[in-house]
Amino acid sequence: MPKPAPEPGRGSFGLLWISQALSQLGTSISTLAYPLLILDATGSALNAGILAAVSAAVSLTAKLPAGLIADRWRYRSLMLVGDAARAFLLATIATAVLFGFATLPLLIVLVAAEVALGAVFGPAEFALLRLLVPAERRAIAVGQMQSRSQLAGLLGPLVGGVLYAVHPALPFALDAASYLASFVLVLGVRSPQRGATARGGEASLRERLGAGWAWLRRDRFLFAAGFWVAALTSVFAAVGLAILVFARDRGANPAELGAMYAISTAGGLVGALLTPWLQRRLSPVAILRSAALVDTAATLVLLPLESPYAIGAAGAAAFFLAPAVSATLFGELSRRCPDELVTRAQSALALVVGAFAPLAPAAIGAVIDGFSPTAAVGVCAAAFAVLLVLALVVPALRATAPGDPPS
Repeated sequence: MPKPAPEPGRGSFGLLWISQALSQLGTSISTLAYPLLILDATGSALNAGILAAVSAAVSLTAKLPAGLIADRWRYRSLMLVGDAARAFLLATIATAVLFGFATLPLLIVLVAAEVALGAVFGPAEFALLRLLVPAERRAIAVGQMQSRSQLAGLLGPLVGGVLYAVHPALPFALDAASYLASFVLVLGVRSPQRGATARGGEASLRERLGAGWAWLRRDRFLFAAGFWVAALTSVFAAVGLAILVFARDRGANPAELGAMYAISTAGGLVGALLTPWLQRRLSPVAILRSAALVDTAATLVLLPLESPYAIGAAGAAAFFLAPAVSATLFGELSRRCPDELVTRAQSALALVVGAFAPLAPAAIGAVIDGFSPTAAVGVCAAAFAVLLVLALVVPALRATAPGDPPS
């Protein structure tokens, strides 16, 4: 009797996981290098915050059209174009740094282009993942994918700090290489079906753009939780910049800063590995509340610390539940959303999650420049505390599915 053919998604899921782990490793390496480059060139935390704010604003603006684009083209093809183009952009940044013409305006343009491509890549990958994984495993698969981000985040800052100390161009060159590696691996992914789910029919462009948003608005929990996670994410972005300057003020060098971020991300990696286990045992509401409580405590602990390694350990506690929060939100979306709306609904939810991201880096940079890094860390702790209160009192955050009674 002939052996049954292998499931088309099984090996492809592994290739997808590895390809994006490598890509995110490169991104994590260069993410540390950007603020270091701006701080060394201008001495201003506000300028570093401006670059991050522009990046977040472009990502936010591109979310809804990105979902529509992903709906109308093959998912894998879009991912391949995104990887190739981003490899070129990062190679350009590396060249500019190497030859000394990496000005802030040039970095803003190149980073904005990279982020716009990534905005299209995201919903295409999310939809392709659904094609590769059975419906009953989709929410858990989203949780499993979180481990790749945390693994990249663990190694990336450590490698980025060491490479930056050798030469500032090296982190960006390695990021370019990671996109090329991802391109090669995505070529091997076999999608079980075409991947373009909506050609538009009689619906207008406005209706097609708004369909995912309309579906999300009808889900009380996902809509409210999306804005809550948006605030949490923006505070995390602010904490990241505040801690960087906080540790530099206490004498940390680039290699120590890389080690600090690696230690912090180790907490996220452990949390990512445990995320499927947590998803099976805790309700979405419990995960949100626990994350806000832990983040508040861990940020307060930062205030008296001097050692970059101790700062990293406090950050590890703060990052522990971050993967579970993201996996819970997008896992619930993947579990409930109809196939014909998934890319647009994912883009709509990603738009909500990124709603406050453009404000946080520039705002915290202004606090650092105007007051001190210590004051900025205190502001972040207070923001986490407010989110904890909201998670406890907002009725919509207590309904985990449409029509569910509050918990």
